[in-house]
Amino acid sequence: MSSEAVSKVVSTLAVQADPEKHVDEKDMVWYLGYGSNMSSEVLSGRRQVFPIKSLAVVVPGYQLTFDMAGIPYFEPGFGTIVPVNDSDETIDEAGDQAQLLHKQRTTDCQVGSPLHCIAHLITKKELAHIINTEGGSGNPDFGYQVLEVACKTYDDQPLKGVTLIDSYTKVLCYHPSPRYLNILLNGAEEHKLAPEYIERLKMVKPYVPVTAGQKVAKGLMIAMSLPLASPVLLSAILALVFKTKTPRPIALYGEWVKRFSWWVHDAVLAPIFGKGC
Repeated sequence: MSSEAVSKVVSTLAVQADPEKHVDEKDMVWYLGYGSNMSSEVLSGRRQVFPIKSLAVVVPGYQLTFDMAGIPYFEPGFGTIVPVNDSDETIDEAGDQAQLLHKQRTTDCQVGSPLHCIAHLITKKELAHIINTEGGSGNPDFGYQVLEVACKTYDDQPLKGVTLIDSYTKVLCYHPSPRYLNILLNGAEEHKLAPEYIERLKMVKPYVPVTAGQKVAKGLMIAMSLPLASPVLLSAILALVFKTKTPRPIALYGEWVKRFSWWVHDAVLAPIFGKGC
């Protein structure tokens, strides 16, 4: 999606702001966080984004997976959402949401539909900062893309918001690291998502190297990828601190490092030491 398209999507989603905050309603947007941005420790502590309000919402037709590729053996998969068929059932018809939660979960790396997440009321400037500091650094050719979605709050109020989706994701059943999954669980509990959904999150199996071979492969992968990724990590830290965008050449280089790491995993390490995802 081009930057013009992103601006167009964002500009159509202005919402009523809290008048006590003295923020122009035209500058506000509902951003739906389903991954680490459910956690205020990440969203406000790390990204310095401070929502005016945050609401638990349900998004039919989508489920959370972890097929946004990271680094094998270390951080194999990050959260993204994929469309699913809810058999034409809507939130209004889903009196027992627990039944819908069971419908689309087929493995230990998918959470099931409908998606539950947190709608954060933030400024468009804050949304741009989130886009620029997420996977792909806001570049339209890879990483997360902006998606407009309809959802409802737990008290059945309709909302329209934007979220980020990896439109290039293939269903590969990658697993999150324990660290990443714990962030999601903490965020879900912090904002009191439905207990049934939290239980689904707890059923996701994090990737942990178990065999001696996998532990050796993890060490080799870190030793190889960390030096290669150092410029990308430094640029990401600077983008967070100074609220800037990672330069496109560095973002492209980071994408190459990630793809190279997975090539090494698929062609060399996994056949010898076991899978790292």
